[in-house]
Amino acid sequence: MDETPEFSESFRISGIAVNLTAGGEVWVEGVLVGQVSREKRFDQWFWRAVDGEQNEIKRFFTSRPEAIQLLLLRADLIEGIGF
Repeated sequence: MDETPEFSESFRISGIAVNLTAGGEVWVEGVLVGQVSREKRFDQWFWRAVDGEQNEIKRFFTSRPEAIQLLLLRADLIEGIGF
């Protein structure tokens, strides 16, 4: 039996309701679409995105919403993004 994780944040990105866990997991309508995390490189903080199958999508986003939008795109929940 799958258990719904505890969400630390809920908001909308590109019109999609997104839930985040404290560990950075990104959930949409009860489905894990990936994870976002921060890392410090070159004396600056960046975001990275990893899809639900643990494939690293891209690193060095300047904002968390950009990383989440890419996960939504990969999950076929949005048709395109613009940065």
